[in-house]
Amino acid sequence: MEFDQVVAPLSREQFLADHHGKSFLRIPGTPGRFAGLIGWDELSAILEQHRLAPPRFKLVQGGQPLDPSRYLSAGLGGTPRLDSAKFATALAGGATLILDAAEELAPRIRALSDSFRDVFRSGNYVNLYAGWFAQNGFDLHWDSQEAMILQLGGRKRWQVFAPTRLHPLQDDVEAPARPTGPPLWDGMLEDGDALYIPRGWWHMAWPVDEPSLHLTFTTVQPNGIDLARWVAATLRRHAELREDLPALDDAAGQAARIASLRTLMSEALSDDLIATFRRQWEAESFPRTRVNLPGGPYQQLAALTDASKVRLGGAHKLAFATIGANAEFVAGGKLYVVPADLVPALALLSDTAAVPVSELVAQVKPERAADLRKALAVLARAGVFLVEQD
Repeated sequence: MEFDQVVAPLSREQFLADHHGKSFLRIPGTPGRFAGLIGWDELSAILEQHRLAPPRFKLVQGGQPLDPSRYLSAGLGGTPRLDSAKFATALAGGATLILDAAEELAPRIRALSDSFRDVFRSGNYVNLYAGWFAQNGFDLHWDSQEAMILQLGGRKRWQVFAPTRLHPLQDDVEAPARPTGPPLWDGMLEDGDALYIPRGWWHMAWPVDEPSLHLTFTTVQPNGIDLARWVAATLRRHAELREDLPALDDAAGQAARIASLRTLMSEALSDDLIATFRRQWEAESFPRTRVNLPGGPYQQLAALTDASKVRLGGAHKLAFATIGANAEFVAGGKLYVVPADLVPALALLSDTAAVPVSELVAQVKPERAADLRKALAVLARAGVFLVEQD
């Protein structure tokens, strides 16, 4: 399933222009529309076959998490295990089941999560919610990220209220006031329906005495505070920023330092600053883990051929900064410098699909092919790329 199928009959362009970050939207669907993402049998198998514990997996009721001892028991080796009888009893008592990062446990959810990432050009994670009776898992609240809810099975009643503070942050200086008026929407989310809730919009949901299963795709978009923190980090290369501040009674020193800092910060706020930051944000946007056993450990260090395929291992894409004849990029916390004319080849790489070395070589001049192959080999050994040999 792709993102475009989720928002249909709206087009992607209509959704992004009219609703994204602006207003909530209920998208009616047909029963079973999302059933292929995960079902009750697959969820049961995940819970049986994985040692899951809070905060990744939890039960909540009335807005509060249940004590894990009410559904987990000590397992061999000290790793908690799900206690089947306690678990069923807690659910029978009205608890809601929450499984975070479900995309890491269900391949079809992961595929749709990748589609969301491509559309919004930002990372996301997917949480699963299951309820059985009429008690709500969470009280009225707002989230600091936008969310798309997909109702996979059963029904759930929702109330959605307008935001009381524009663009609120999780660690804001002021908490949004609780809404006092009636909800903008009070209705039932049916099997196959979707509900989009922008950041800061208040909402609340209740099961309706029947099994209910839904997924919440939470997209993590950058904001101005993220940009300011990133700029501050880039300014560390200047000694004036690293140097201790003048003393409180040193007015002349303070004036000189402020003048110096004002110049540095003005230069940092270049016209292309947001574009540069967004490229870096997208590059680090929730990379996907890929494992290839038993051959992977041998393939990683084998000599690269034109038939070899490579993909990024710890990043979604690479973000380049051109400095003269060279280009810089950060991968795995390390700074790498390569000749700028190799960038067209390296820019093709992502964590989504493996690219043949022959396709990368075709992006550079013939006389630079050997240098590209050498750079790829070095980066593979450094763990930047994952090598997949035919």
